[in-house]
Amino acid sequence: MRSEPSRRLNENPSSPVQGGPSRAMERLAGPRPAARHPRTHSALLLSLLLLLSACAGMQPQSERTKVTLSDIHPLASTLVEQRYLVKLRLQNRSRQPLEINGASFDLDLNGKAFASGVSNQAVTVEPFGEALLEIKVSGSLFGVIRQVQSLQKLEDKPFQYRISGSLSRPNSLFNLPFNESGEIDLRLPVNPY
Repeated sequence: MRSEPSRRLNENPSSPVQGGPSRAMERLAGPRPAARHPRTHSALLLSLLLLLSACAGMQPQSERTKVTLSDIHPLASTLVEQRYLVKLRLQNRSRQPLEINGASFDLDLNGKAFASGVSNQAVTVEPFGEALLEIKVSGSLFGVIRQVQSLQKLEDKPFQYRISGSLSRPNSLFNLPFNESGEIDLRLPVNPY
């Protein structure tokens, strides 16, 4: 049978030794630290190091790939729609091959929408190499009329173009966007003789 003072200590809610001596030691020691698992910490540390090393060696996609306008050929046309074959030059500026399995893009001439198109042509661009991607595009007759009017205003200045779109890669969830600008000089070369 317990003595009266020890029973009072155990029943008193404000007593630091409520619940017995082992409970009192726990309260004085503070909360227990979480159990540590060396394998879990090692795996997390290894994952973090791999992630950091992968990010450090990555080159932004916009620097690895350059897309430029190479050529435009008129195709069959109707009263409302104009068709063109556009050749885009793809440059791979990295050590890895660049696999493309599709593309979509818009072509603007002198700041005005001219044509747009899509392609499912598969192309592999070797490391530090280039390849041509042919895309059939469509434009409206009104777009051609606007460009003819712009041509009359330009006189001897070059056409400004902008191509923007994305390249689809078979082994990636994300498309590779591009946005390039340049000039098309329609002036005849001057004969030096």
